[in-house]
Amino acid sequence: MIYFKLLYVFFIIGLFSFGGGLAMLPLIKEAVFKNNWLTHQEFLDIISISQVTPGPIAVNTATFVGHKVGGILGSLVATLGVSLPSLIIIIIVASIYNKLKNNEYKNAFFFGVKPVTVGLIAYAGYIIGKPTFISGNHVGNIKALGIFLITFLLMKRIKINPVVILIISGILGALLF
Repeated sequence: MIYFKLLYVFFIIGLFSFGGGLAMLPLIKEAVFKNNWLTHQEFLDIISISQVTPGPIAVNTATFVGHKVGGILGSLVATLGVSLPSLIIIIIVASIYNKLKNNEYKNAFFFGVKPVTVGLIAYAGYIIGKPTFISGNHVGNIKALGIFLITFLLMKRIKINPVVILIISGILGALLF
């Protein structure tokens, strides 16, 4: 029965999320805690792992949650659930896109979805950032803020490749924590 629940929950998340994987994280978080599938720390760990493994973060997160809840079959079902809506929608949209190129309703829809997407991504940043920067360990908070500022400046000013940033951040985290 857990497999049907995983498929359903991740299908709904995939169907009603716009803006990519980070925009899906608030919905995944809500579903995971509502169903008591993970602890808060396990969820944060899965997000961290999902960000550094190849592939979209929502698919990686669904795969890891599914594996935690239902083993290998659970990971396959959750991955299918989160991916299937996008596949169906892309097939439908691709078949009618040229017909709707200048449609005012389509343009209005995409105009309205943009701020929602930004809000969902900002909330995902809040979910990840709050336990990292705001905790009882003030020294750890300062170290985490330092790593954040260093990586932000390296990416913004020097334009270093994000893979190099991940490696540097991992090394700094291992050394400092």
